Amino acid sequence: MKALLRAIACAVALAGSAYAQTIEDAAWLAGRWVGEGFGGEMEEAWAPPVGGQMVGHFRYWRDGAPQFYEILLMDVVEGGVRMRVKHFNPDFTAWEEPGEWVEFAPVSAGADALVFDGLEIRREGEDRMTMRLRMRRGGEVTHEILSFSRAPL
Repeated sequence: MKALLRAIACAVALAGSAYAQTIEDAAWLAGRWVGEGFGGEMEEAWAPPVGGQMVGHFRYWRDGAPQFYEILLMDVVEGGVRMRVKHFNPDFTAWEEPGEWVEFAPVSAGADALVFDGLEIRREGEDRMTMRLRMRRGGEVTHEILSFSRAPL
């Protein structure tokens, strides 16, 4: 009987410590961020969570000329918070086919970090964040580090 009670207590403790990811785990991203990476300048902006989703946009420019844009969507699926991205040329022609996107599958989410398969977003204080992006170009895998600071609208 004591063994059964211990097993139940252990199961309850483990269940209590289980952590279900919600879109609120990403709410700290809301706002405008500016930074540098890929040899140019970047801006990323996120709207606060609504209806279990967050939507954002990203733009990248070099030498004052736009290079590409992204539309970003975070939502919650089985397994946690995921991010989907659609890329666009400066004339807003899409890189991905209709109905396709780049997906970053959930790994973990918390107060200071969102970790996806291929992307980590880490908050470094209230006004700084770093992204580590794994990219595949042909047969080669590279890692890019993007640094951002919170900025006014």
